[in-house]
Amino acid sequence: MKAVKINYSRGKELIAVKVIKANNFFSKLFGLIIRKKLNDKEGFLIENCSSIHTFWMRYSIDVIFLDKKNLVLAIYHNIKPFRVTPFIRNAYYALELKPGIIEKTSLEVGDLVQFEA
Repeated sequence: MKAVKINYSRGKELIAVKVIKANNFFSKLFGLIIRKKLNDKEGFLIENCSSIHTFWMRYSIDVIFLDKKNLVLAIYHNIKPFRVTPFIRNAYYALELKPGIIEKTSLEVGDLVQFEA
């Protein structure tokens, strides 16, 4: 897992300062289940992911689904624990954030999200 910065092209607002990247079996398996909470500018990026669940989580999350070119395909706000999102066709990344973070930005479906090391 590594940390990256992200923003998006249209609004140029910083969505997250520290994003943990899940790119192996165990980081995807345990994800945010073992974390007590996400901070305001913190996120969790899951590769090769077209749907997420919040089973065994202790808090709600916002989720952005992106394709391989980092275009926003779907946005879900305040997903409560023990829920599952629908399958998002062509999604490659799921970016999980603290609830309310997406609402504070003007991020929309079709925007391009940019990752910076």
